[in-house]
Amino acid sequence: MRKALSGADLAKGVCLAQLAIAGTVALVAALVWGRPQAIAALYGGAVALVPTAYFALRVFRRRADETPDEIVGAIFRGEIGKFALTAVMFGLGVKVFAAQFPALLAAYTACLLAYWIVMARVGFGGTDATG
Repeated sequence: MRKALSGADLAKGVCLAQLAIAGTVALVAALVWGRPQAIAALYGGAVALVPTAYFALRVFRRRADETPDEIVGAIFRGEIGKFALTAVMFGLGVKVFAAQFPALLAAYTACLLAYWIVMARVGFGGTDATG
């Protein structure tokens, strides 16, 4: 049986996938390179997760009486905020984790795969989940 997923459900799936990926990359970094790289990897995961969650909250927190213009405005404001958060967090990450930046970047990049993982799970043709 297939059930329809809302955009908020998909966003929640992406955030959960990013959290799992960040944890996995941090664990591998801890086992292979040590604690400082693991912390940097966790931060890299946060650089992906926090802006994604911000965007989802801005876009999917709607009132029933919103106009299409208000919805599009929320999407644009959410995307601008997402870019700004990403830039600020990366800037801070470069300063704080300069020596461990490859671990930060690896976790961030891996977390971007969450979008593809969630889309592959629900199918590229729509928002139906496979049971």
